[in-house]
Order: sequence, then structure tokens, then C-alpha cells
Amino acid sequence: MYYLLFKNTKSVIIVLFLLLKIPPLAAENNNLLIYTAVSTNTILIDIQERWEKENKVNIRISSASSSSLAKQIISGAPANIYISASWEWIKEIKKLNLLNNNYIVPLFKNKLVLIAPINSPIKYMNSLNTENLSKLFKEKLINSRISIADPTHVPAGIYSKQALIKLNIWKQLNRNNMAWGGDVRRALKFVALGNSPLGIVYHTDAIAEPKVKIIGEFNNALHAPIQYWATIVKTNENNLAKNFINYLKSDYAKKIYTKHGFTNLEIEK
Repeated sequence: MYYLLFKNTKSVIIVLFLLLKIPPLAAENNNLLIYTAVSTNTILIDIQERWEKENKVNIRISSASSSSLAKQIISGAPANIYISASWEWIKEIKKLNLLNNNYIVPLFKNKLVLIAPINSPIKYMNSLNTENLSKLFKEKLINSRISIADPTHVPAGIYSKQALIKLNIWKQLNRNNMAWGGDVRRALKFVALGNSPLGIVYHTDAIAEPKVKIIGEFNNALHAPIQYWATIVKTNENNLAKNFINYLKSDYAKKIYTKHGFTNLEIEK
């Protein structure tokens, strides 16, 4: 009996498949790992539930600063999709030929705001300029620190530094009166907990945190455009990743972006 069974290779495969209950190979691909800028985390969670139900797949989301995620991808991390808060980090990965250039798409844009704890006496400023910011920093940062994302590599921190340099304010700051967060959400948390009297974060993060208030918006001309991009990591691409990227451009997805305070971005790069 065994002799006859093993003579028929196809029969062996079928029998083993049934006995071991091995799932079809396609099932192994019903997973997506998305590396996304931490400021987009709530968007992805909103989209995740509907996408999983419609496509019977599992989505895993890993959120951190765009720079940290980019470095992981460059080191060989198994992400299928990368969503960045900076075109610069897309370019860095692209230089190494790690992205599918046909699937680099613009998603939405954001704004930079100055925040304070919700119970702060600081009133809203209609314009953030050199004069009023210099005065505010001198008053509030004597024995305290302004919270920003790390300006050496985190997009939100880089945008913040650019704005403060143009306003001629950056020279007033140093490591004694600045607290650097590993990503923009950590910078937000410092202010929400009352550890910092001031902070610079994205508009979308500020409106999502009830323990802080916006006291001013930075003019977009003060920093590079805050634009978010989605792309596929070439070494881990599959049809699910391509479908998901297309879904991020859908009308449903755009409603989610608007719901969370982002502005849709329709440009070519």
C-alpha cells in the first residue's frame, strides 16, 4: 500500500496536505505590514477595520518617526508599505532602489502649530512672528523647556527648526530650554502632561489631544511643505500592497483624512 502511494507523487502531496491541514499558499500572503509616520496612526486605524473586512486580510501597523522607519527599511525591515511625513525620507530610500517608483503617491498635507497645556493662561496669537515669539519664549522658558520633535532627523522637528530659524528665534534656544521628543507624539505628550509650557507639533496631533490647546499657527512659508507620501517597498511588494495604495487614494480614504484634520494633496512629484 505504501509502495503504491509513494509511487504517485501527486497522491502523496494531496494526502499530506489533508492530514496536516496546511493552508493554501495564498493565505500566507494575506498580511500587510505598514510602516507609517506616527502622526498618521489614527488614520490607519480608521481605514484598517474596513479594509480588513472587505479584503479578508490582516494589517499590522508599526508607527514611529518617518526617519526611524526609513532607516529600518534601509536595513531590510519586512514592511510592505511605507507612509512618510517627509518627501526627503522617500528620496533617501528611493536612492537605494528600494521602492516601486510606480507606487509613490501623494496623500495629504499638514500644518505646524504652537501649543500649550489646556489650562495655560497663554492666549491665542493671530500671528506667530519674531517679536511675539521672542517675548513669549523669554517669559516661559526661564526654567522650562519647549517641546519639539528631534530636529536632527524627525520631520516635525526639522520643520520646527526651519520655521524658528526663519523667524530668527532658533538662536534663543539650546538644550537647556528645549526638550526633544523621539517623534511628534512624544513632543505632544510632554505638553499634555504639563512637563513643557510650550510645544510645536502638527495641527492634526494638537486637535486630537484634549489636554492641549493651539495658541498659534506657523505660516507655511516658514518651512518646507509638510506633505505625506505612501509607497511600496520593492523587496516586499505584492498585489495586496498595490491594492492598498490605490485604496489610500479613494474617496472614502480622503474623507478619513479630512475627518482627522489633514488636507488632501493632489500633486505630482
